[in-house]
Amino acid sequence: MWLEIGIGLLLALALAQAAALLSLWRQSQRLQQRIERMAQDAVRSFTDVPTSMLVAALGRVERQIRHAEQQPPPTRQSYELAQQLAREGADLDQLVNRCGLSRDEARLVMQMHPAGS
Repeated sequence: MWLEIGIGLLLALALAQAAALLSLWRQSQRLQQRIERMAQDAVRSFTDVPTSMLVAALGRVERQIRHAEQQPPPTRQSYELAQQLAREGADLDQLVNRCGLSRDEARLVMQMHPAGS
């Protein structure tokens, strides 16, 4: 009789443990789903760019393209003058203004033909 009571208690204890484990497993699944939703929301919030910002940036790019298209390309003489001025120590703004180069072109000329070379 004591043996049967002991076995019954052990079975009841095992059943209670199984129920507790099942409850904890379900809770962990809900937490995992919540974490995944939060991670997805975080990714979306980093990649969402307001349309107004995109439109404004596109407008700036279009204006820069139109401005670049309206300027005639520098001639060979402009490059030769820029090389000479760079060797003589002219700065970036002088090359841009006097030779009609872009700032990037003027930087390149200054790197290729440093002052005193």
